[in-house]
Amino acid sequence: MSRSATPYYLPVGDEVELFEAAWRCRLPVLLKGPTGCGKTRFIEHVTHRFHGPGDDGAPGLITVACHEDLTGSDLVGRYLIKGDDTVWIDGPLTQAVRGGAVCYLDEIVEARKDTIVLIHPLTDHRRILPIDKRGEILDAHEDFLLVISYNPGYQSVLKDLKPSTRQRFSHGCSCCPRRRCWRRWIQGIRRWESRHSWMRRSMTARYVLRVSILKRPLGCFTETRCRTCITKHLR
Repeated sequence: MSRSATPYYLPVGDEVELFEAAWRCRLPVLLKGPTGCGKTRFIEHVTHRFHGPGDDGAPGLITVACHEDLTGSDLVGRYLIKGDDTVWIDGPLTQAVRGGAVCYLDEIVEARKDTIVLIHPLTDHRRILPIDKRGEILDAHEDFLLVISYNPGYQSVLKDLKPSTRQRFSHGCSCCPRRRCWRRWIQGIRRWESRHSWMRRSMTARYVLRVSILKRPLGCFTETRCRTCITKHLR
């Protein structure tokens, strides 16, 4: 099987149906869940299932790992010197807006506040991206969709989404696996990986299960119980 196969994802609720409804209405989506619970795999799955590739062979999903040094220029673009000329290079957000891709901003709360506000015009009825450096207002492609994610459990009070940002997104897509789903999830990933020789089979199942256990509420699991559960589920 080729790499174009749909990435495996085991739903733990109605998150796929909620995403499909948001996709059909082009509503921006907010994913919430602990680190390693499957948010990235979920967005890869639904993008391949509902969106497909972008225009002219462009990628259907553009992912940005947000961090505290992320600037507006990193997202929108900047001028660079090329030989004797100065050329404009689109950032990942601008590429997604132009090409009609899904732009996934992972751990959005890690970005600076003045960077986060850049996405506001894309998340309401306007669906525009102002590019101040070029004096341009870019209308979003009809297939463009903005998805953000964050972990609501470990950040401090200072690292949280402002209400003016949070209220612009469709809530309800929470990717937090339940314990009864672990075995089916691991078995499904193993079947999917067995059909893809280019995948390293030794990492995914163990990593997903371990994080699923470790991210339970404090006091529910000890490290010893984690090792016991991992051994049991991976036999």
